Amino acid sequence: MTQTSAFSPSPLRAFTRTLLLAAICVAPLSQAKAAPACWSLLQSKYGPGIEKAVDEADPCEKVPGLDHKEKFVLKSLDLCSAPSGVQINARADLACKSGSHGLLQATVSGELEASMTVDIGACKVTDAHVGVNGPIGQLLSSVGEIQGLARSFAQRKISEICGGGK
Repeated sequence: MTQTSAFSPSPLRAFTRTLLLAAICVAPLSQAKAAPACWSLLQSKYGPGIEKAVDEADPCEKVPGLDHKEKFVLKSLDLCSAPSGVQINARADLACKSGSHGLLQATVSGELEASMTVDIGACKVTDAHVGVNGPIGQLLSSVGEIQGLARSFAQRKISEICGGGK
């Protein structure tokens, strides 16, 4: 049985691998500070690779009726120290549109905000939250348990990276 996801596997895997590698580099620094400190991954040496992976990803491909990406722009991606590992915070603009062969043409957009806390030593997502504002958020909320799906997806990707991937 073949597994499918809402994202292209190779660009997202490269993106997630880059995030985890950056987190591992910053994790020792986070224990030395009492207050959370954040670093922009987009402004780091990883920025161009992250932006390329996001540009190649298509989070709309599994959205019924709106299966084409019109826009997916990462506005911020920060790596922050957290008491039990690192926290990754992201904000992006997302717009999905219907295919050209459909009877009705539509575009639905919104802003995506996500955060994920990772225990680097255990290679485990300890907390994850995804919020989508705007019309696309209303549509996605009708799909079902988006929080559980997002957390499961993130844990699978982190586990692939920690295990060396397949």
